[in-house]
Amino acid sequence: MTKTVTVFAASGTAGQACVNELLAHPDFDVRILRRKPGQEEKSTSGLTLAIDEKQKMWDDWTQRGAEVREADVTSHAELIPTLEGTDYLVSCVPLFATESQYPLIWAAAEAGVERFVPSEFGYIYEWEQFWPTPHAHRSIARQKAFIRRVIQLAGLDYTIIPAGLWPEYYMVEPVMIPGDGNRKVSWSCGLDVGRIIPHVLAHPHSKNAICPVAATAYLSWNELLDIRGQKLGRKVERMYMNAEEFRRAHDTTEPGFLRDVLMAIGIAGAECPEGMPLWANWNATHLQDFKGTPMDELFPNIIEPTVKMMENM
Repeated sequence: MTKTVTVFAASGTAGQACVNELLAHPDFDVRILRRKPGQEEKSTSGLTLAIDEKQKMWDDWTQRGAEVREADVTSHAELIPTLEGTDYLVSCVPLFATESQYPLIWAAAEAGVERFVPSEFGYIYEWEQFWPTPHAHRSIARQKAFIRRVIQLAGLDYTIIPAGLWPEYYMVEPVMIPGDGNRKVSWSCGLDVGRIIPHVLAHPHSKNAICPVAATAYLSWNELLDIRGQKLGRKVERMYMNAEEFRRAHDTTEPGFLRDVLMAIGIAGAECPEGMPLWANWNATHLQDFKGTPMDELFPNIIEPTVKMMENM
């Protein structure tokens, strides 16, 4: 029996990949929840698609069998009928739009949605919320941990999919590395974050579960940078930093993506207690057939173009 999945914030990297993978998956019918024109849209990187680019996507998805529904995404009155008939609601909102999920949760409960998948595609926030240093990313971690309680209070099932680090955002040189770079961590590029969501949802162990994935690779920083160095034909410049060094760098940097995302995440990684699996590899056990983007494609097609973009920001 197929399930109807509605994806919100589908125009981002993970959202697009999620919709495309859902359309190719035999277990799901697909809907896209679209904001009404003029409603605020946020982006972690600060980049969003123009309306004509989005329209091309919506038209393509419609031709491939998806249904696009439009609503005021802040209005329960509009969201409830829009979500009726949805089994799973997947939110792909960016980091600093976490609060936009509250009306979705309430409306989903009223509309009879079975399961809510919040946008938690980064650290395991249940743990990160307790790390000692306050910063913007920890604040969002606490809100995301709270959102799971709200989902449960609403009587909805949930699937939480932490995906570790998005490697394309951490490769500007010198690469800032928490600790000595030898601890294995989960890497999931934005494309693979979206691609793995339908496969996690289709697995019976994902109901009311936290499923931390390594959608692209499960490697240490040093292992990943060694591979990158081989692709570039030179050694990648690295800067190994402990928690105190990350804190000092954070405190002397202007607010924005570098401070509030990259350096804040660096603090969290450096403060992670030794032996605690802050990034895990759930898919290695439960989704052994899933293959992330190969390294021969990851670096030239995703990482290096993103590095160039960030160097020009």
